[in-house]
Amino acid sequence: MNPPKMPIHIGDLMRDTAHLRAAPFGSYLALLFHHWSTGELPNDDDQLAMIARMSPAEWRKHKPILEKFFAPGWHHGRVEKDLAAAKANYEKRAAAGSEGGKARAKAKQNPSNATAMLESESSNALATFNLLPKEDAAPAAPDPEVELFNRGRQVLGKQAGGLISKLLVAKQKNVALARAAIEQASTKSDPREYIGAIIRGKQAADQPQWLDGIEGVI
Repeated sequence: MNPPKMPIHIGDLMRDTAHLRAAPFGSYLALLFHHWSTGELPNDDDQLAMIARMSPAEWRKHKPILEKFFAPGWHHGRVEKDLAAAKANYEKRAAAGSEGGKARAKAKQNPSNATAMLESESSNALATFNLLPKEDAAPAAPDPEVELFNRGRQVLGKQAGGLISKLLVAKQKNVALARAAIEQASTKSDPREYIGAIIRGKQAADQPQWLDGIEGVI
């Protein structure tokens, strides 16, 4: 597998290398990076000098300091631990992806299974977001005042909201009486004038008596 991104433990790194100058510090990082990307370091001074970006003389000078960071054979415990964890995670994800691929392939071979799987996943998604219909939920009761305004706009026109509000005031907020007045107005040649007369307190010649002064009846 391609090596994953190497974790850098900044706190440990800075604490352990506080005594190093720039050259050996850079060489130490180069050795760690090579260890991570290849999985090991060669136990050979010429190769180690090249990996550390040092001349043979520089390597001989700094080797006694640098080798203290490594176990015999140039093994770095922290790097090898992180590599083992990364490999385990990779294999776990690969196994999960393989199982998922097998399930999808099997579903494609059996159309009924594919349909059932799709329906199950869709139902789960709808349930998660509370989008499934509730069998026992009773339909909400219509709001009488909303129905009054809807019917009023049908009879009086789309801009009749103010007129309907005044009608409600004239009928002392009795929605049933106001609705009855609207229905009566729907039979007139000029529904708006009819409702206007009721609002002004005038009774039209053909206005039923129960629309005027007996709001408590309904």
